Amino acid sequence: MAAGTSAVIADGNDSQATRSPRATRKVRAGQAGATEGQRFFLAKPGSNNSVPELSKEFSAEAEAMVESLKTGLSYFVVSEWRGTADFSGRKPQLGREAVTGRQKTGP
Repeated sequence: MAAGTSAVIADGNDSQATRSPRATRKVRAGQAGATEGQRFFLAKPGSNNSVPELSKEFSAEAEAMVESLKTGLSYFVVSEWRGTADFSGRKPQLGREAVTGRQKTGP
């Protein structure tokens, strides 16, 4: 699968007309720290593909990728979200927020 790219050769004039409209897009809220709240796991050896079984956890995706290459196993990226709702307007707006820390259970 090839990514669509285009090259712009400028003749010394840097104008708005030659820039891609994508270059001026703003990052959506919640996408700035894409790896924030994500956890990386290697698949359990011998598991079938119908139900994900997690084994070793890694602190970074790069570590999980390298281990996946070494072992031939898949790796999983897990993120936790909590649903939110805003009823202040005429139409309720549904959203999500990342769960950043583990909640304490018990007293």
